[in-house]
Amino acid sequence: MSLTCREVRQLLEETADKVSGEAAAHLAVCPTCRLHAGLLAVLASCEPPPPDRESVARVVANLPLAPWQKRRVATWLPLLAGVAMTGVGAALLGGVPAAATLAALLEGAGAVVASDLGKAWDALGAVQGSAVALRSVVAAGGVWLVLWLVLAAAGSGMAAWRLARRRGRVGQP
Repeated sequence: MSLTCREVRQLLEETADKVSGEAAAHLAVCPTCRLHAGLLAVLASCEPPPPDRESVARVVANLPLAPWQKRRVATWLPLLAGVAMTGVGAALLGGVPAAATLAALLEGAGAVVASDLGKAWDALGAVQGSAVALRSVVAAGGVWLVLWLVLAAAGSGMAAWRLARRRGRVGQP
């Protein structure tokens, strides 16, 4: 059984130095496969040595800084302006507020955040409850009921809209 050129090249790429008798016989006859073997030998000799730590550190140290790494005064100006405005505001109000006032402000902010979170939690519960109810109606074979409810809601909305439009025209000449 004679090896094809493709098989010999694949064998050469897998086992660089060890060539079997049949592949060696093919290399003796086929000039293309001999060129391929020579090319693989040249590529194997061109492999660079492993880098040492000093040369890697030197190359990395000589790389230019990325734009986000540069610390410029312009990037700090908004923060400085905010601190300055806070200081001016505190000076105009007569200094830093008393501890009781600061505690009352924090308590009010906490109440607002808690109220907003409570409303979001209630809305999430309502959505989850309606999804469970809709799933159970559909599972019970009530698809027609759901469709009827949707159509009734749409019809009621259209009737209310037309009535509102008609009432708007009554006062006009």
